[in-house]
Amino acid sequence: MKDLAGSKDHASASRRWFRNLLWRAFPAQSEHELAERASAVLNVSPRQVKNWLREENDASLRYVTAVLVIAGAEVVFSKIEGKS
Repeated sequence: MKDLAGSKDHASASRRWFRNLLWRAFPAQSEHELAERASAVLNVSPRQVKNWLREENDASLRYVTAVLVIAGAEVVFSKIEGKS
């Protein structure tokens, strides 16, 4: 049972990390706004993005990689613009 609990903790942490990454990659005022923006870029439904934001589903490596690239670019551009 210990392995199962550890697996759940890891899955929860991974989903939380991806949720936070989505917010960084697609700054928005609301979950709905973020879902609309991200879905258009990632070619998935807004519902899928909301599932990720609500930590209900894991994202495949394809989407994790894409969001990492976008978030990285956002960080670079915010530094250039003088934002923290």
